[in-house]
Amino acid sequence: MKKYKRREQERRKKEIYRIATQTLWQKGYDKTTIRDIARATEMTTAGLYYYFKSKEELLFQILDSHMDDMLSGIEKITGTQTDPLDLVKKYIRYQVDTFCKDKFRSKLILNDDDCLTGEWYHQVKEKQRKYLVFWRNALEVFCRDQGLPADHIAVDAHCLVGMCNWIYRWYDPRGEIGPEALAEKIFHTFIFGLVNKGQSPAL
Repeated sequence: MKKYKRREQERRKKEIYRIATQTLWQKGYDKTTIRDIARATEMTTAGLYYYFKSKEELLFQILDSHMDDMLSGIEKITGTQTDPLDLVKKYIRYQVDTFCKDKFRSKLILNDDDCLTGEWYHQVKEKQRKYLVFWRNALEVFCRDQGLPADHIAVDAHCLVGMCNWIYRWYDPRGEIGPEALAEKIFHTFIFGLVNKGQSPAL
């Protein structure tokens, strides 16, 4: 009976966080109230506080779990690839696929992570930095293999991740360009620029 109760509580918690994430995505963290979330989840505000103590704690748990999932996924990719160019391509595809499958948390991590304070803020930011290290390392190995300068590779990594992240502002996976084609386009656009860094194409 106790195991069933725990499973039911965990199922309910996941459902609450799923709905809360979508509500925060729709209205934005600052404009969303606990009452808005209670209304969407068909719970009382007192009932919600059983699962989190404040709206900020809710946001932290959503973003922290998102970064855990992102780190777990990119670690698995890294462990199966040795060619740096293929690794970069798979990272891009992973980022695009994550947005398509999890657009609510993908937007919140970009728009509302700065709403966190104190230790919660630093914990999420540290996981974001760890995530970026995977991209930076892959690009650095690729540049060295190609004899390209890698003195500002952190900037290159930020640029590439930024290209992938910015699609949340305009990309519709149901449009004429599917996720795989979009990832391929980002890959070729970025790699062409990286290989020709500092050089203007002949006119």
